[in-house]
Amino acid sequence: MKAGKVLAICCRLENYNDFVAIGKRIIRKAPEIVVVIKPSIYHPNELDSALQHFPLLNLYLVNPPQVLPARGKTLYVKAIDKFEQYQHYALANISTPKTIEYEIGQEINVNEWGEYVFLKDKNDSHGRNSFLVPTKEMLNIKPYFEKTGSKNKILLQEFIYTGQNVNHYRVLNFLGEPLCCYKSTNLSDIFLPVTLDDAFNNHTVKTNSSNDTRKIELSNNEDVLTFSKLVFEVFSERPLQGIDIIIQQNTKKLFVLEGNQGGNVWVFSHIKAFALDKIGRFPLLSQFNAFDIACDVLIKKTHELAA
Repeated sequence: MKAGKVLAICCRLENYNDFVAIGKRIIRKAPEIVVVIKPSIYHPNELDSALQHFPLLNLYLVNPPQVLPARGKTLYVKAIDKFEQYQHYALANISTPKTIEYEIGQEINVNEWGEYVFLKDKNDSHGRNSFLVPTKEMLNIKPYFEKTGSKNKILLQEFIYTGQNVNHYRVLNFLGEPLCCYKSTNLSDIFLPVTLDDAFNNHTVKTNSSNDTRKIELSNNEDVLTFSKLVFEVFSERPLQGIDIIIQQNTKKLFVLEGNQGGNVWVFSHIKAFALDKIGRFPLLSQFNAFDIACDVLIKKTHELAA
């Protein structure tokens, strides 16, 4: 069958074989689509001259060129500032913990924020500089935070209680469709700090710190999966998102913590992924038949968006 549209995917080298496998599925199901998979670097000018006049969808799952291709429709991953994410989620009426950019020495009202608040390093994605702090002690944190050595801005966030053991969900959402979902839980009962010494030496409030303090398991929580689709749409031009979600214990309300739109979240072949190590590649792939879902949504988006 003569080609009707072109789908070009540029992915990380470690993920290349995964996208070749997905591409083969697309060719079988939609032979009118020509699929091109490129590792690390790609530009539409590289395409065969016979394809130059077909509608094109470019999908960059790596950092795109500084100047985006003029030809075709282009979707690409891009790391987005955490505070900017919170602002956009709030504007879209997506529940997210109340968050402000915090200056050390700024007074925080207990009546407004509650007994505890979370402090987060704005640019840390591994939870190293995240602390649950008694709100009444906020004016005294300067020497403690300086010891972390962080030079980044700080976010102050509302504390959402998720249960006796702190937990969160990660949904890998690709073009609006969940490919897998797992839950991370701290193995230690939560300790609510009384002093700042307690607060800055407390690993019971993190689910993404050291590998031996948490468990990780697949989850089919339908509310979480549905919520992830709404979260994805806030940044729908970012094709691959690792969406972190929590559930408040007493209200069962869902909140998004972060969207991780930078692209380094393809867990199925991410050599440093904790979930891949603890759950395994086959269970992650087979949970929702990830490659089949990726195939179907890529066919749909190519027909919708290729230009």
